[in-house]
Amino acid sequence: MKLVRVWGGDKEEDENKFFATPVSVAVDHNQLVYICDMHNHWVKVFSNTGDYVRTIGLRGQGPGDLYGPIYIIFSPGGDLLVNETGNRRLQWFTPNGKSKYILKQIEFIDWIGVILENEIAVYSHLKTFNHRKLISIMDNKGKILREFGKYHDTAKNIISSERLHFSLDQYGNIYVVNNWTPIIRKYSTNGKLIRVITFDTPFDIPVKITLNSSGDDIERKEETGSEDNVKITRSSSGVNIQYTKDKSKMHYSICMGTQIDLKDRIYVVGIRRLLKEKEISGMAISGSFTSTINRSRVNYDIVEKNDFNQILVFDSKGKIIAVSPMTTLCDNIYIFKNKIFVIDGFINQRVLEYELIFL
Repeated sequence: MKLVRVWGGDKEEDENKFFATPVSVAVDHNQLVYICDMHNHWVKVFSNTGDYVRTIGLRGQGPGDLYGPIYIIFSPGGDLLVNETGNRRLQWFTPNGKSKYILKQIEFIDWIGVILENEIAVYSHLKTFNHRKLISIMDNKGKILREFGKYHDTAKNIISSERLHFSLDQYGNIYVVNNWTPIIRKYSTNGKLIRVITFDTPFDIPVKITLNSSGDDIERKEETGSEDNVKITRSSSGVNIQYTKDKSKMHYSICMGTQIDLKDRIYVVGIRRLLKEKEISGMAISGSFTSTINRSRVNYDIVEKNDFNQILVFDSKGKIIAVSPMTTLCDNIYIFKNKIFVIDGFINQRVLEYELIFL
């Protein structure tokens, strides 16, 4: 990974390149780069050389406004689709930033993927937790066309339940990667389970995974006998996490983001080693999707010199073909051709663009 440029961060002096919390990236057919800023409630557009072009959206509830946007993606026809958490809606924009269509949603949506011009894949963790289906396919009017995939976590509290990460390949197949369980599932747009990939954890906590004959039912058990040792409470300032027993038994992120490139290689970003107690406490933040993030407790001496993230690269059949250690925090990734955008938004407020080089 060869660094090309950085957008944002504490040292950024250009106001058009300074972000509150960048959370999602998309590139259009003209190679313009769109960066979604959740807490500034807008999408910034840049040329492929890093020059500012325009801003889409302002905080509000009307057409063209945005409130808590967390994910952006382009439709096959070239429209920009924005998932707004604050307004509980999906909003389509023309590439030049004009609001085109709004679809109100009842549930909180975590991820969207455009399969066809009139078919959208949707993941809502709340719905998945309650109804045990991973993916809903709906049309542009919000009508559910089909649902598929099985959710395995039996946690009684949604806050402590295992979340999922999604990506689409160029054919519209949907990839699902679990947050804590080292497993990748590939589904067709019609819901057929095409492939299941399991792999070893990058740190020394053996995980036993049991699959049924179709591979869609998962049973996960840590061989260390890990138990629930975390107390999670909500407050007006956000979510507070308190470890009540042994921190070495906490869950670690196998996946914090995934993407598929044009050669059907699967990228999974996660933790490469167990974190130390001072590293866990040094990354403490609070806030919500719509309120300001409080980073006052962050120890930047720790997060600026980290070595605990990595990217695993699998070929289309599930063999690991590359491992790239990372020296930056990573909330998610986005791949366009031979470029990978690393989103380090919640703590360092920046997006890093790298060139991918396979040796």
